[in-house]
Amino acid sequence: MALFQGVAGPLKDTPDQKFRTNTKLQAGTHDSPGEKYLIDPRLPRLFRYHFGGDGWVVIPKGRIVAPATNGGKDDDGRFDDFDADVPYNAITLANGGVDVKEVGRDGEEYTRTANIPVGVAYANLYEEYIDGFNGMQPTVENEIYIELPYINNKDDAYEINWGAYYDADISNPVKAGDYVMSDENGFFIKADFSKIRKDIEKATSLDELKAALKEESRMREQVLGQVWAVETNLPPQGWLKWVGWSKEDSASDEWRTQSGATHADIGAQDGFPGYPYEKSYRNVDKRDGKYYPQGIPGLTDGANIEVPFEDEVIGQVQAGQSGRHDFYLDHTPAVEGSLTLKVGDETVKPSHFDPVSGRVVFSYDNSKGTAPLAVTATYKAVGQIPGVPTGWDFKGSIGAVRILLQK
Repeated sequence: MALFQGVAGPLKDTPDQKFRTNTKLQAGTHDSPGEKYLIDPRLPRLFRYHFGGDGWVVIPKGRIVAPATNGGKDDDGRFDDFDADVPYNAITLANGGVDVKEVGRDGEEYTRTANIPVGVAYANLYEEYIDGFNGMQPTVENEIYIELPYINNKDDAYEINWGAYYDADISNPVKAGDYVMSDENGFFIKADFSKIRKDIEKATSLDELKAALKEESRMREQVLGQVWAVETNLPPQGWLKWVGWSKEDSASDEWRTQSGATHADIGAQDGFPGYPYEKSYRNVDKRDGKYYPQGIPGLTDGANIEVPFEDEVIGQVQAGQSGRHDFYLDHTPAVEGSLTLKVGDETVKPSHFDPVSGRVVFSYDNSKGTAPLAVTATYKAVGQIPGVPTGWDFKGSIGAVRILLQK
């Protein structure tokens, strides 16, 4: 504020007395500062979100972000705003403090130079474009308690796009108390200080010691939070697994009622009764499991988590029997391409396999056999873990990690 003396203008400060003060000291809150950032226009397009805004998501919810350190007309991470045509800092994916080369939105390769994280994207961040709704400023959180899916390997984590934690070294899994940082693309990984300490202790030359200390310095600069809990109970304790569909809804659901029959089954003359007379057609109770927890298909039943089943006995080929055989897997839906079928010790290729119903059709000659042969199936199936929260339900997920952000 300022003091005025009539029309003579504001009173002038003297060395001993001030007539003016700055009343705006606090510009925002710590956990989510209200700063204006542009979205790095170089970032590659990842996906469109059905429930979101226009355009492509370039930084998904839950990924670690940092101010860009290069790019723009002065190569300082500042880009011209579409509306005001003046430069602003851009937010980009954190990279763990290492340079990352990638192909950008325009198809040209560029380098996202080493940066320092400031927080986590609280929602999907979209590409900005001329005449787009660019006024929605990105929300960056840096002091809240978050939960992320715990993916046990990097490849599966990168398939889901959303923010996640994965073990960079699967032989050294995360535990409560560990500090976390960003990998090269904004995913959470452990800041492994125990390994660095060992490297420092084992250093046999000044160069090795300098390299270890430099790595420790980088990791300390990159730390974004601390793990408070690692949840690997699938499903977690609670009542969610008992929330399911009504009997009527289950009866009309395709994956529960589908028989796996084909047009070739109609009027079959090979000893098989033929569709629609196959016994389990419309036999909803076969996959109903009404007295067991089921979850809601595709939502709370682990629909994306692949559960392996090995040497599951699904039937027998009797001695003296030859021709076509039809059996069903015990767990469905199966993952397409994961089935290995055996009769005794011999691997058999099915003539028909329907992953949704689990129906397996094959031909086998045991006419000269003296004993029945077990039919076994090794495969993976999804939807086998009722009670898995939707936010944990990703391929490779083994639970969740809860992190207190500290930046």
